[in-house]
Amino acid sequence: MNNSSNTGEFLKSLRISKGLTQMELAEYLNVSNKTVSKWENGIGIPEVATLIILADFYEVSVDDILRGTKRTSKNIEKEAGISSYVVSRIKNNYINYLIVSIGLWLLSNAAIIVLGEITTNSSLGMGVGIIIIVIGLVIQGINVNYLRLQVKDININEKNKLLNLGFHSSFFLLYLNISTIIFAGFYNVGSSMVLKLDFVFYRFIYSYSLTAVRAILTYYIIRIFKISFLNKLNVRWQIFNGTLLVVLFIPFLIITISDSYDLAIKTDNSFVSYSVYDKEEATDRYYQLKYLSLLESQQNTDDNLVYNEDTYEFIYTFDDDYELVMSNETYSFITKLDYVKFEFDDNQAIGYRIDLSKTEMGIILYSNFTAPLLSLYIFGCLVYYFVWKGRKHEHN
Repeated sequence: MNNSSNTGEFLKSLRISKGLTQMELAEYLNVSNKTVSKWENGIGIPEVATLIILADFYEVSVDDILRGTKRTSKNIEKEAGISSYVVSRIKNNYINYLIVSIGLWLLSNAAIIVLGEITTNSSLGMGVGIIIIVIGLVIQGINVNYLRLQVKDININEKNKLLNLGFHSSFFLLYLNISTIIFAGFYNVGSSMVLKLDFVFYRFIYSYSLTAVRAILTYYIIRIFKISFLNKLNVRWQIFNGTLLVVLFIPFLIITISDSYDLAIKTDNSFVSYSVYDKEEATDRYYQLKYLSLLESQQNTDDNLVYNEDTYEFIYTFDDDYELVMSNETYSFITKLDYVKFEFDDNQAIGYRIDLSKTEMGIILYSNFTAPLLSLYIFGCLVYYFVWKGRKHEHN
């Protein structure tokens, strides 16, 4: 930055170029001759109001006077070019690291699914996936902090654009990662089961759709509160923001109260897991599945079913004279299994089932805890910003 002596020399050259004496300029500005002399000798600078008058009079900018030199169009273009380059470099650096974070998010999903399928134990995939997510979020946090430090000295408009890019991309990335964590929880419900691809897809879509509702609502709440801050919570904006929040809030409450999340996961003919039994190695299991298939087909099995009151056992005799012996507990258990499809041959029996009980439990826990807590949080924000802050503003 130029000092006051440069400013003084520049003012002197401008006065001479106009063919004025210090006395004539002093009369024009309604100041003393001594004051003009001090300016030109670098002893102080004019006040802001006087600087504006001088800038108009000499047909230069206030910035030119303070710099002590008049910028040419070439210099202006050069500075604009440098500024554009700096903005572009900051933006490109941010996007490069953002791509790394997005890549780690994709890798986390792959780890959850692939490791779960390879090991038939999705806990391993869930653990690895969440570790990758944490690494990606840490990188994004450092990336955003670096962006904020870099934009301090650039044009305010470009600064706002870059900060908006940082906010929106971080918000979206956070949504993706939270959705993946929820998906990992749903996927982990099926540990020790071989999950079919279509059911994995349904869980994936369900997790991301459910979180999207919350993400959109949260985003608009942030924007609404930002508008409130800018407008100092006056009555007009309180009414507008309150109405908009209620419009967004009512559907959320309806979804929470109705607990309709379970409907999204009940997909017919989506086989989640299956059991395979060889007739020679697991004969009893083979015939248990065969008996279940008869029950599912609603065939009359009473004629071949006998209850032994001495041993408290059920005995079912098949057409090939094999007797399936079932205790009370076994009979009660297998008649409640939710197998929906069976395949048989002379050597193997396969039973497919939708294990909805555990899945529904996970969904109910998620909906019963997450939704009400978020609802209470939003309600608290409403009370704080539109009641307490509103009253404080009215008193002021």
